[in-house]
Amino acid sequence: MKVKDIMDTTPNLARTSDTFEHLVRMLDEVKYRVVFVIDAEDNLVGIVTETDIVKALIPKYLTFDEFLISAMNENYLENKCIESRNLAITQIMTKTLLSVHEDDTLIKAAALMAVNKIHTLPVVKAGKIVGIVHLMNLIRHIMKILTKD
Repeated sequence: MKVKDIMDTTPNLARTSDTFEHLVRMLDEVKYRVVFVIDAEDNLVGIVTETDIVKALIPKYLTFDEFLISAMNENYLENKCIESRNLAITQIMTKTLLSVHEDDTLIKAAALMAVNKIHTLPVVKAGKIVGIVHLMNLIRHIMKILTKD
């Protein structure tokens, strides 16, 4: 079976010109909790997940060091959210992303997700996003196989 047989053809898209606030509002409403970023020519240029949003709010120098965390102002997160409101998506998005094509096999998509510990892959054609394959798409397909008599 091919990727095109199970992919969702309605990926959530944002433009490189969109803001942090717009992106957070989108992620709150979308099905897969992932937004793909496209440029002015509709080329796929990045991906933003909920994790990327949280990472944008945490100082780069901060690892899980309880001393440093406890020394931070209790309103740090709230203040950083307000400060980041107009942050460009290009500063948040992951630019290097894996992808599959419509005619790739499901095992290729499954292997890419498992090996790279990701839940979502964009389906691209000539640099443009045409769909999305999420782990739930694969799980539903597996369920159909197992319940087929």
